[in-house]
Amino acid sequence: MTTAHARQTRFVVGRVEEIPPGERRIVEANGREIGVFNIGGRFYAMLNRCPHLGAPLCEGGVVNQVESTVPGDVRLDTGKTYLTCPYHNWEFDVEDGRSSWNPRLRARALPVALEGADEVQAALDRGELGRIPGPYTAEIVDVSVESDYIVLSLRPARGGAK
Repeated sequence: MTTAHARQTRFVVGRVEEIPPGERRIVEANGREIGVFNIGGRFYAMLNRCPHLGAPLCEGGVVNQVESTVPGDVRLDTGKTYLTCPYHNWEFDVEDGRSSWNPRLRARALPVALEGADEVQAALDRGELGRIPGPYTAEIVDVSVESDYIVLSLRPARGGAK
Protein backbone atom coordinates (compact mmCIF):
# COMPACT_ATOMS: atom_id res chain seq x y z
CA MET A 1 0.00 0.00 0.00
CA THR A 2 1.39 3.39 -0.96
CA THR A 3 1.31 6.14 1.64
CA ALA A 4 0.68 9.81 0.92
CA HIS A 5 4.37 10.53 1.58
CA ALA A 6 5.75 7.86 -0.78
CA ARG A 7 7.35 9.10 -3.98
CA GLN A 8 5.26 8.17 -7.01
CA THR A 9 6.96 6.08 -9.67
CA ARG A 10 4.03 5.67 -12.08
CA PHE A 11 2.02 8.56 -13.53
CA VAL A 12 -1.09 8.93 -15.66
CA VAL A 13 -0.11 11.21 -18.55
CA GLY A 14 -3.51 11.34 -20.26
CA ARG A 15 -5.81 9.51 -22.61
CA VAL A 16 -4.47 7.94 -25.80
CA GLU A 17 -6.39 10.36 -28.04
CA GLU A 18 -4.79 13.37 -26.31
CA ILE A 19 -1.46 12.57 -28.00
CA PRO A 20 -2.28 11.70 -31.64
CA PRO A 21 0.26 9.98 -33.93
CA GLY A 22 3.16 12.29 -34.74
CA GLU A 23 2.60 14.40 -31.62
CA ARG A 24 4.36 14.66 -28.27
CA ARG A 25 3.68 15.98 -24.81
CA ILE A 26 6.37 17.12 -22.38
CA VAL A 27 5.31 16.52 -18.77
CA GLU A 28 6.86 16.83 -15.33
CA ALA A 29 7.01 13.85 -13.00
CA ASN A 30 8.89 13.88 -9.69
CA GLY A 31 10.61 17.10 -10.72
CA ARG A 32 11.89 15.72 -14.05
CA GLU A 33 10.74 16.70 -17.52
CA ILE A 34 9.80 13.75 -19.70
CA GLY A 35 8.75 13.71 -23.35
CA VAL A 36 6.00 11.26 -24.33
CA PHE A 37 5.78 10.55 -28.07
CA ASN A 38 3.17 8.82 -30.23
CA ILE A 39 5.09 7.43 -33.18
CA GLY A 40 2.88 5.50 -35.56
CA GLY A 41 0.45 4.57 -32.78
CA ARG A 42 3.20 3.34 -30.40
CA PHE A 43 4.16 5.37 -27.35
CA TYR A 44 7.70 6.14 -26.23
CA ALA A 45 9.06 8.29 -23.41
CA MET A 46 12.45 9.88 -22.86
CA LEU A 47 13.98 12.12 -20.24
CA ASN A 48 14.03 15.66 -21.65
CA ARG A 49 17.79 16.01 -21.26
CA CYS A 50 20.41 15.29 -23.89
CA PRO A 51 23.30 13.39 -22.25
CA HIS A 52 25.76 15.27 -24.49
CA LEU A 53 25.27 18.86 -23.27
CA GLY A 54 21.96 18.86 -21.38
CA ALA A 55 19.79 20.30 -24.18
CA PRO A 56 15.98 19.87 -24.03
CA LEU A 57 16.15 16.65 -26.05
CA CYS A 58 12.41 16.09 -26.38
CA GLU A 59 11.99 19.36 -28.27
CA GLY A 60 14.10 17.96 -31.12
CA GLY A 61 12.96 16.37 -34.34
CA VAL A 62 11.71 12.82 -34.78
CA VAL A 63 13.29 11.13 -37.82
CA ASN A 64 13.52 7.71 -39.39
CA GLN A 65 16.71 5.93 -40.35
CA VAL A 66 17.85 6.58 -43.91
CA GLU A 67 19.04 3.54 -45.91
CA SER A 68 20.89 3.39 -49.21
CA THR A 69 22.48 0.37 -50.87
CA VAL A 70 23.59 2.25 -53.99
CA PRO A 71 23.83 5.94 -54.91
CA GLY A 72 20.43 7.40 -55.79
CA ASP A 73 18.47 4.63 -54.02
CA VAL A 74 17.49 6.28 -50.74
CA ARG A 75 14.74 4.91 -48.49
CA LEU A 76 13.41 5.59 -44.99
CA ASP A 77 13.31 2.67 -42.57
CA THR A 78 10.11 3.44 -40.64
CA GLY A 79 10.99 0.62 -38.23
CA LYS A 80 13.90 2.64 -36.81
CA THR A 81 13.09 6.05 -35.29
CA TYR A 82 15.38 8.59 -33.66
CA LEU A 83 14.93 11.69 -31.57
CA THR A 84 17.39 14.41 -32.60
CA CYS A 85 18.95 16.83 -30.14
CA PRO A 86 17.92 20.41 -30.98
CA TYR A 87 21.47 21.68 -30.23
CA HIS A 88 23.73 19.42 -32.31
CA ASN A 89 21.37 16.99 -34.08
CA TRP A 90 22.79 13.94 -32.31
CA GLU A 91 20.32 11.09 -32.79
CA PHE A 92 19.00 8.82 -30.02
CA ASP A 93 16.97 5.66 -30.67
CA VAL A 94 13.46 6.16 -29.22
CA GLU A 95 13.32 2.54 -28.06
CA ASP A 96 16.50 2.31 -26.00
CA GLY A 97 18.07 5.80 -26.00
CA ARG A 98 21.30 4.70 -27.73
CA SER A 99 23.20 7.33 -29.65
CA SER A 100 24.06 6.71 -33.27
CA TRP A 101 26.79 9.37 -32.98
CA ASN A 102 28.56 8.06 -29.90
CA PRO A 103 27.86 4.45 -28.84
CA ARG A 104 28.99 5.21 -25.27
CA LEU A 105 26.30 7.87 -24.91
CA ARG A 106 22.70 6.97 -24.11
CA ALA A 107 19.63 9.11 -23.45
CA ARG A 108 17.28 7.89 -20.73
CA ALA A 109 14.40 6.05 -22.37
CA LEU A 110 11.49 5.24 -20.05
CA PRO A 111 8.84 2.50 -20.29
CA VAL A 112 5.32 3.50 -21.35
CA ALA A 113 2.26 1.28 -20.96
CA LEU A 114 -1.30 1.60 -22.18
CA GLU A 115 -3.71 0.54 -19.45
CA GLY A 116 -7.49 0.25 -19.29
CA ALA A 117 -9.57 2.98 -17.69
CA ASP A 118 -10.92 0.76 -14.89
CA GLU A 119 -7.45 -0.45 -13.89
CA VAL A 120 -6.04 3.09 -13.93
CA GLN A 121 -8.93 4.47 -11.85
CA ALA A 122 -8.53 1.67 -9.29
CA ALA A 123 -4.77 2.31 -9.03
CA LEU A 124 -5.42 6.06 -8.64
CA ASP A 125 -7.95 5.34 -5.88
CA ARG A 126 -5.40 3.12 -4.09
CA GLY A 127 -2.76 5.88 -4.37
CA GLU A 128 -0.49 3.77 -6.58
CA LEU A 129 -0.48 6.25 -9.47
CA GLY A 130 0.16 9.96 -9.71
CA ARG A 131 -1.74 12.08 -12.21
CA ILE A 132 -0.02 14.62 -14.41
CA PRO A 133 -2.22 17.65 -15.11
CA GLY A 134 -3.35 18.03 -18.71
CA PRO A 135 -2.03 20.71 -21.02
CA TYR A 136 -5.23 22.70 -20.81
CA THR A 137 -5.79 25.69 -18.55
CA ALA A 138 -8.91 27.77 -18.22
CA GLU A 139 -8.89 31.54 -18.00
CA ILE A 140 -9.97 32.67 -14.58
CA VAL A 141 -12.31 35.61 -13.99
CA ASP A 142 -12.27 37.28 -10.56
CA VAL A 143 -15.61 37.29 -8.79
CA SER A 144 -16.36 39.45 -5.77
CA VAL A 145 -19.41 40.25 -3.70
CA GLU A 146 -20.00 43.96 -3.12
CA SER A 147 -22.90 44.58 -0.77
CA ASP A 148 -25.74 42.61 -2.43
CA TYR A 149 -24.26 42.41 -5.94
CA ILE A 150 -22.04 39.81 -7.59
CA VAL A 151 -19.40 41.59 -9.68
CA LEU A 152 -17.18 40.03 -12.37
CA SER A 153 -13.85 41.58 -13.26
CA LEU A 154 -12.71 41.05 -16.82
CA ARG A 155 -9.19 42.24 -16.02
CA PRO A 156 -6.60 39.43 -16.00
CA ALA A 157 -6.90 37.39 -12.82
CA ARG A 158 -4.21 37.81 -10.20
CA GLY A 159 -1.42 35.29 -10.81
CA GLY A 160 -2.60 34.47 -14.33
CA ALA A 161 -4.53 31.40 -15.45
CA LYS A 162 -4.20 28.36 -13.24
